[in-house]
Amino acid sequence: MVLWWNRWMAFRTEAGSRADEIDRLHAFFKSSGLKSKVTLEGGQLKRLHVRSKDEARAKELAASYDAEHS
Repeated sequence: MVLWWNRWMAFRTEAGSRADEIDRLHAFFKSSGLKSKVTLEGGQLKRLHVRSKDEARAKELAASYDAEHS
């Protein structure tokens, strides 16, 4: 059962050699207590999803992650 307040939204999409970044960011979100999920599309396109209510926190965490790993 999907509840209307628990909808997932696409947060970041990567393909090719950068697709591994999705897995790393997913692990970072998980270690920070943010729920997320990864879907595969077309065999090589990975998409990271977060719950729509957690979008602001995901943006903050992603900015922190990008600063550490750039």
